[in-house]
Amino acid sequence: MSSKRIFIIAGENSGDLHGSNLVKAIRKMDSSIGFKGLGGPQLASAGVTLMMNIVEDFAIIGFWEILKNLSKFKKLFKGVVDELKNGNYSGIILIDYPEFNLKVARKAKKLGIPIIYYISPQIWAWRRGRRKEISNIVSKMLVVLPFEVKHYEGTGLDVEYVGHPLLDVIKLTMTKDVVCKKFNLDPNKLIIGLLPGSRKGEVERILPIMIATAELIKQKIPDAQFVLPRASTVSQDLIQLHLQNTSLNIMVVNEFRYNVRSILDFALVASGTATLESAFLKTPMVVIYKVSLLTWLIAKNLVTLPYIGLVNILAGDLIVPEFIQNDAKPTAIAKRVLKILNDPEELENIKFELAKVREKIGEPGASINAARAVLEVINRETKKEIQQNIQTTDNTEK
Repeated sequence: MSSKRIFIIAGENSGDLHGSNLVKAIRKMDSSIGFKGLGGPQLASAGVTLMMNIVEDFAIIGFWEILKNLSKFKKLFKGVVDELKNGNYSGIILIDYPEFNLKVARKAKKLGIPIIYYISPQIWAWRRGRRKEISNIVSKMLVVLPFEVKHYEGTGLDVEYVGHPLLDVIKLTMTKDVVCKKFNLDPNKLIIGLLPGSRKGEVERILPIMIATAELIKQKIPDAQFVLPRASTVSQDLIQLHLQNTSLNIMVVNEFRYNVRSILDFALVASGTATLESAFLKTPMVVIYKVSLLTWLIAKNLVTLPYIGLVNILAGDLIVPEFIQNDAKPTAIAKRVLKILNDPEELENIKFELAKVREKIGEPGASINAARAVLEVINRETKKEIQQNIQTTDNTEK
């Protein structure tokens, strides 16, 4: 049995991916560490024993959606607490997923388990008041956006910028010609990507908008080609359910997704991690997002930022258009996309601004940097516990 055990929680597809790379990096540095937790197939493939696949079973977004599934979350939470009480863990790694993870963190703190938070809750966007609580319960905060460090200044929390893990993930292995040949695309004609998100609820709300937008673009640019790189967490059946309502030829891609996305001339992107991925690939885009009415009414009173897309937040300016909630109408989106595509100067300017965003992130290596930080915390706390045990033994013998 491993001398050290770590519990890890990743509730979303991107967190599952970044968590799996973190686990692999930790194991390269210390192969004796055992892992158990909540996550998805990527954490499982990295050797984590999963209590439950919450990436597929709990892929929920929005306040209303969480309320509807409250009993499921309560049961899951109780199971995690029981495991932490009985599992003799050297530490716990929490990846994003703040509504659930911060609740777990409070219990872990009471149990004396060191807490490493990887990918900070977005306190810079909403509920900034959480800073104080986070600083009181988290042992180490590992942030992946350079500006996040300053948002914890004055709290006393140990914060480290480790770089963005997407830079470790986006690896291109094909040229444009090879990609086009493999997927039967014409490299000399416009290629537009549809990226409707990685969760069922997102796809159900956003994909119909994207399809209707693509239809309008096709009317003006008849030889435009449309590609949909399907997220692994979204079923093929769900995608086809929406595609059957259009006569448009939209190619669904299930492999070599980053290679395919690297050749896109433009993209319609659901707000989230995909906007950063597109920025790193220097793909001009518009950001589209829509949630349930109740979630929107609550969120718009809590969110303090002028933009929703991570790419615009990082740029500190509206470098790509956003179409959110009631503004996410196909006619308006198509009109703006066509305007950009017909203006070479604006198109190049967007690419230039996206390149600047990429430069702000720095170099690859986030997983390795985060692994080192995790082991520092675990080893430090283990050493402290050993010293306390020795001191207790000495006092008893006296």
